[in-house]
Amino acid sequence: MDLIERPSAQDAYMLQDSLFRETGAAEPDDFTTMFPELEPFAPCTDAVIHNVRLLGARDGLMDAKDPRITVTDPIAANPIRNPDNPNPDMTVGFTFLGQFIDHDLTFDPMPIRCGQTKSPNLRSRFFDLDSVYGRGPDEDRHLYDRASELDHAAPIKFLIDFDAPRDLPRTSQQRAIIADPRNDENVIISQLHLAFLRFHNEVTDHLAETRADDLALLEPTERPRKLFEWAQCSVRRHYQWIVVNQFLAATLDPVVFAAVESNGPKVYRDEMTEKIPREFQVAAYRFGHSQVRPGYQLNAGFGAPIFDRRVDPREGDPNDLRGGRRAPRRFVEWDNFFDFGTKEIKQDTGEVVDKVKRNKRIDPYLSSPLFDLPVGPGLVEPDDDLKSLAGRNLERHLQHGIASGQAIAARFHYTPLTAAETAELHPLGFRDSTPLWYYVLKEALIQHHGQRLGQVGSRIVAEVFFGLLAADPHSYRNVTGGWTPDLPTRDPRDAGSFTMTDLLTMAGVA
Repeated sequence: MDLIERPSAQDAYMLQDSLFRETGAAEPDDFTTMFPELEPFAPCTDAVIHNVRLLGARDGLMDAKDPRITVTDPIAANPIRNPDNPNPDMTVGFTFLGQFIDHDLTFDPMPIRCGQTKSPNLRSRFFDLDSVYGRGPDEDRHLYDRASELDHAAPIKFLIDFDAPRDLPRTSQQRAIIADPRNDENVIISQLHLAFLRFHNEVTDHLAETRADDLALLEPTERPRKLFEWAQCSVRRHYQWIVVNQFLAATLDPVVFAAVESNGPKVYRDEMTEKIPREFQVAAYRFGHSQVRPGYQLNAGFGAPIFDRRVDPREGDPNDLRGGRRAPRRFVEWDNFFDFGTKEIKQDTGEVVDKVKRNKRIDPYLSSPLFDLPVGPGLVEPDDDLKSLAGRNLERHLQHGIASGQAIAARFHYTPLTAAETAELHPLGFRDSTPLWYYVLKEALIQHHGQRLGQVGSRIVAEVFFGLLAADPHSYRNVTGGWTPDLPTRDPRDAGSFTMTDLLTMAGVA
């Protein structure tokens, strides 16, 4: 029995648009495994497929069983299976920052089919924001502002729709004009993509002023190109700084983070860094799926469930947060998602509280809307019968023969979770040989109460992130003499650092 996930129409458009791989064509096989000598956690048989689907099914072990989310109560959740994450550094915006980072590293267009392990990666694999820049202003001019092209030899800023400055630029059919259409899957990720477009434009203006003397030394025809290169380099390095010093620092086990940051990867290094490991792409880095809330308050006037499959996909302004739409209420107030220090008054009690919302903890429970994904860009097709995000993730383990969490823990010389700690999987046959993604989620819950990833999850993510940064000659960690952020910060006392609140402030969206 084949596990077939048909590629969506959106994926096909992405492939045809060729807005990928700034540094060359994708190879037939751009993925690898960190531990090829380990056996798969289970064979791809009918019985195992059945049990994997049970594990990832609605009302199953992984369903948080949330109440129905509505626009009148958009942040309701099951308090037992869907509690707040007490990690003070991990606010609700980290889920979507993590999704944005994922879309910058990998895009695998191949369907799920047992044994089909080779596929291209339509991203460059580096932290270079090719999901934003595409192939650059020469080849993907439709992403860039034509106004600057009229004055210069080449466009140097991104296109912003000045009739709808709070939204991504769109065609008449509401298709976002961006380098990676997955960044229009939901309103929050689309707003984050918009923030990066505007951030680049603001950095361009900043450097045009602060480096005016350097520009004056160049020939007039060379200045636009050089200014774009400076701005792109600055944006990339500040983004990479945030990835390491804010995202990873808040997400990973602190001991693992410190060890890999200081000493470098022990497994994912040298030639292995030419490809992305399946243990990362299929399993460990999908931890963020467990942090998706059932719904979000976007702004003071609008909150809704993240997805509601009962909504007609043709609605122009649906009562959920799917992307591919433009409407006045579909924008993000970023102080709901990242900590700007803003306060608000609770309407029911009058209590003054932080406006920023806490993230969901990392655990084996996914919010209920994710078990019934709707039709839409980057989601599922109308005739796709596999609607569960958890089910999709777990079946990919069978496709690629991913080893069990216990086996990988042993290879990293960590003590594996005990049979008692995975006892709920015994009826499905996965107690002693657990799918890596589930293992990573359960490990986070047991070792850190869901506040951050545990040892195995942290180690895989840290190995890949630091391995890719080391392999990229242009990353900030490879700058001779070192590099620290040099753009203005929200608080001048924080000079030499840079966070998402600084980026969103400079972008003019917060």
